[in-house]
Amino acid sequence: MMEVATCLVREHDLRLVAVAVLVAVLGSAATMQLYARIIGARGGSLLGWIALGSVGTGTMVWCTHFVAMMAFRAGAPVRLDTTLTLVSLGIAILFAAPGLAVAASVRRRFAPWGGAIIGCAISLMHYTGMAAYRVDGIVEWRWGYVAASVLLSVTLSALAFRTARKPGLMPRAIGGLLLGVAVATLHFTGMAAMLIHALALHPEQGLSDATMTALAAATTCASLLFIGCAAISALIDGQTQSDAYGRMRRMALHDGLTDLPNRMCFGEDLSARLQRRAGTPLMAVVMLDLSRFKAVNDTYGHQAGDQVLIALAARMRDILQPGECIARLGGDEFGALISYSDAGELTAFLDRLSGIFADRFTFERFSASIGANIGLALAPRDGADADTLLARADLAMYRAKSERSSQPCFYDATMDEAVRDQRELANELREAIDREAFELHYQVQASIGTGEVTGYEVLVRWRHPTRGLIPPNLFIPLAEDIGGIIPLSEWIIRQACFEAALWPNRHPIAVNLSPLHLSDPELVGTVRQALAASGLAPERLTLELTESAIIHDRHYALDQLGALKAMGCGLALDDFGVGYSSLDVLRSFSFDRIKLDASFVADVDSNKQAVALLRSVVALGTTLDIPVLAEGIEEPVQLRIAAQEGCSAIQGYLIGKPSRELVDPALVRSTVRKATGEGAEISLVA
Repeated sequence: MMEVATCLVREHDLRLVAVAVLVAVLGSAATMQLYARIIGARGGSLLGWIALGSVGTGTMVWCTHFVAMMAFRAGAPVRLDTTLTLVSLGIAILFAAPGLAVAASVRRRFAPWGGAIIGCAISLMHYTGMAAYRVDGIVEWRWGYVAASVLLSVTLSALAFRTARKPGLMPRAIGGLLLGVAVATLHFTGMAAMLIHALALHPEQGLSDATMTALAAATTCASLLFIGCAAISALIDGQTQSDAYGRMRRMALHDGLTDLPNRMCFGEDLSARLQRRAGTPLMAVVMLDLSRFKAVNDTYGHQAGDQVLIALAARMRDILQPGECIARLGGDEFGALISYSDAGELTAFLDRLSGIFADRFTFERFSASIGANIGLALAPRDGADADTLLARADLAMYRAKSERSSQPCFYDATMDEAVRDQRELANELREAIDREAFELHYQVQASIGTGEVTGYEVLVRWRHPTRGLIPPNLFIPLAEDIGGIIPLSEWIIRQACFEAALWPNRHPIAVNLSPLHLSDPELVGTVRQALAASGLAPERLTLELTESAIIHDRHYALDQLGALKAMGCGLALDDFGVGYSSLDVLRSFSFDRIKLDASFVADVDSNKQAVALLRSVVALGTTLDIPVLAEGIEEPVQLRIAAQEGCSAIQGYLIGKPSRELVDPALVRSTVRKATGEGAEISLVA
């Protein structure tokens, strides 16, 4: 080691040694910058970066060696073999390429092997360059130093690339320093391995010290220029990739239409605020659902809806203050976050948020007034984790929506548990519709005149695995809200036809038709397929619908009804008298039966006005030659009055509750006869 130091101090121009070390350090740093680009490159760009990296690395190694050789004072005339000098440069570049390729392999454990290859390239370049160094004298090699120099070069280079392969700037800087040390220790240890016995046989042919210094300076400038260009290329590419990543990240975290933060960004911000909540201990999670926005889309088109959303987002950005965030979570749903220290700050934010919707949105071809249902949950009062706060803010927002409230609704455990329960039930209903997890019950209908069974109304039941039997008045409206009423109605029609076709008798069945299903273009095909698949005669199927089913799209609804009647199915007007436009509906279409709503017979035994209304409706049916069936008959007196006023048939608990099993016809006859008096038939009084 002392001999290496002695050789460095006594036999070298220390100024040029400093230049050589500078080249090694700067060049090694540039090599590591290029190496980082190689690691991240793929395809054709990978080969390009390997080529640039090998040229830069080889040039750095060769320049360090060449300048350090010019710093060596041999004590005898020195000449250079130009060919071998250039060959040494080619060796450094050629062998650096596979080394960089191996070091940048996707398998990180190969990085030291790539560094070892580069260490071998450094050694081969050095001793090829030494062969080009011609001295007037006898050169004696000490092979122990030669071996030591190669070992140091290979080991330090392997360690350099192993370190630089780790993520981060610091490992790359340490790797560059180790590579520079590998180049320097190889050269100066290798120079200590050479002993020169000067003869000065051709003093006039040697290079002067001034010439060697000039060569070293020129080589240094040229090499640093190239290495600098390579490093700058890597830096520019890295900055370009960083900018591209930044743009991509912004695109990933922001809504493409409004440029507001999206759901992912909102979630990240919420999680970050919960982690650092010590500074501002209070935080609110706010959920907004736009009202009257769908009308804009339906009336003016989705482009108009987009205009409203863009203008709304601009208003939202204008009201934001430090510590506040508003994001578009999807569709017409928005979320907001605010960290605050006292309740006044939250109140001020909610006032600004509500004020956004005070003015109409005016555009060139339309204007619109948009509102919002706002719900919020407070941390830590309503929860300390993101999922809980989001869920509870959502529940509060749905309560505001159900109450049609324009004021922000704070989460209330008692009130919002009912909303949560309803949403859970909706999710379970979706699954039940997919599984067809329902059963059909049948309620008997009978003739007042004879007591004979005239048919059965089909009633669907949902037997929930944990809640038990859920009434239809709870899950049917829910099915309409979640868009499941049509598939549910299709299943009811198919299943009812299938079961009725297996009955030993040929009683008709009546199936309720949802207003939404009446507007379905596939309705007629569904009924036709159900009849064909079950073998049920069309005249045994009656479809019951309410007056409201026809009002929405009158012409289309009447066309649908005409097609069903032409098929042979019966049609009944259900819940007559409780809707609107009743007379107009009866005038527009010839129904096979009118079903009088149960409310008309509920008080007939004690209310003269109820009897008068019952008499009027029955008279209308008689005039139009349409039979009238009275629903909700529970007491014998109600049956007697319905008979006296002219109803032709009844349905209700008096003659049979809905059941999976069909009622005994004899029992129905007996019940009707007992309630209306003795005799096989009863004379009806108009």
